[in-house]
Amino acid sequence: MQIQAFDARTAKQLPVGNFLTIPAYPGLRLVATATTKTWTYRYRDPATGALKQMSLGRWPGITFPQALAAWEQARGARSVGVSVGDARRAKQKEARATSETLQRRQRSTVSRVVHQYIEEVVEPKRKTKGALETNRMLTRAIEKFKKAPAEDLTREQAHEIVLTVAKTAPRVAAMTRQELRACWEHAIATGRIASANPFLGKTIGGALPGNVKRSRFLNTEETAALLQWFRQPRAYSRTVAEALELTLRTGLRSGEVVEMHTRELRERDGILWLHIPAERMKEGKPHSVPLVGRARAIAFSRTPKEGGYLFPSRDGKKPVTQKSLGVEVYAHSGASTSEVYSHLRVCPVTEWAPHDLRRTARTMLQELGCPFEVGESILAHALPGVAGNYAVSALAQQKVEWLTKLGARLDQLAEVTVAGRVAA
Repeated sequence: MQIQAFDARTAKQLPVGNFLTIPAYPGLRLVATATTKTWTYRYRDPATGALKQMSLGRWPGITFPQALAAWEQARGARSVGVSVGDARRAKQKEARATSETLQRRQRSTVSRVVHQYIEEVVEPKRKTKGALETNRMLTRAIEKFKKAPAEDLTREQAHEIVLTVAKTAPRVAAMTRQELRACWEHAIATGRIASANPFLGKTIGGALPGNVKRSRFLNTEETAALLQWFRQPRAYSRTVAEALELTLRTGLRSGEVVEMHTRELRERDGILWLHIPAERMKEGKPHSVPLVGRARAIAFSRTPKEGGYLFPSRDGKKPVTQKSLGVEVYAHSGASTSEVYSHLRVCPVTEWAPHDLRRTARTMLQELGCPFEVGESILAHALPGVAGNYAVSALAQQKVEWLTKLGARLDQLAEVTVAGRVAA
C-alpha cells in the first residue's frame, strides 16, 4: 500500500502481510505481521547488487520521525558504498564483544583470580598448612586492589602491591611476587583474563632477595645460651619454649612437633616412641623417633589425661600453629620497631628461626660422631643408594643411642657455666 504521507490510523489498520511505502522515502516500509508492525529499509547492496532488507525498529515504539532518522542514516551509508546490513552486524558484533569483555572483567576481579588459583592450583598440590599460608599471604597482599578487575591491574599497581609487602618482609615479598605471577599466568591460560601479566619481571617490587637455601645453625655457645634462655622468666611461653626444645632434641621439623598427638605415642621396651603418620610428614612417608631424656619428660608433662594434642590451641581442638613459634621468636628478637613488642625481653641469640634448630641438631649429631645414615634417618631424610634400603628396625636402636648422646650434650650445655663459658 502506497501513501503520500504517514498516517497513524492507516498504519494501525494495515492488514497482516501488507506493507506501507511512501514515495518520498524510497526503501522505507512499514511491514505488518500477525503480532507486530516493523519499520524496514529495503535496498540493493552496493557491492553485489543483491536486494537486502534491514529492520529499523517496531512501530509505534519507533515513531515515524525516528524511523526517518534511521532511514536517512542507513541510506547515507549505502550512498558511499557501505553495506548497511554488514555495517550494522559488525556494530552489533562489536557491541556483543564489548559486553562480553565487560562481563569477564566484572567476573574476574583481583580477589577472584587469586582464589581461583588457590582452589585450582595450590590446594590440590600442596599440604593443607601450606595452602592456608599461601591463601593468607596473598589475601593480605591484594587487600587494596581486591575488587578491581584483574584484567585492568597495571604494572605500577603490581609494583605497589609487592613493594608494600617488601617494606616489612622482603623474603615474603619475593614469595608474594612469585605466587601472584603464577595467579595471573593461570588466569590467562584458562581464558579468564586477556591482558598481559603485570607481575612479570624482576623489577616489580624492587630488588628482592632470591630463593637462597638457608644454612644457619647455632654454634655451641648459642645453643647453650638458648637452652638457658628457655628456662628464664619473661622469656618464651612454656608452650613455645618446650616445642622449640623438642625440635632441637629430636631433629623434627617444628610443624611436626606442634602437631604431636597422644595417639602417636607408644612405649616399647622402655622407650617412648613418637610414630608420625605419612600425612603429617613432608615427604609423605611415616616416621618414628624415640623420645629420650628431657624430650621424654617434656612429652609426659604435656600429655593430657583424656588424650589429645600435646601442644593444643586455646580451645584444645587443634594444635598451636607452627607460625606461632616463629612469631614469638621474632617478638623477642629485638628486630621489630613495633610498640607491641617493645616491653619484651630480647633473646641473647640473634638472627635465627625455629627451623635452624633442626639443622643444629643434625650438626651436633655429626660432631658427636653419629654415622651418616643414622643422622639422616633421625631427620627423616631419604637415604641414597644401598643405605636407603636399610630396614627401619635396623636403625631403631641406633636412633635411641645417638639421640641419647645428643640429649646428654644438650643437658650439659643447659647448665650455667662460670663466666658464661661453655664446658668443652
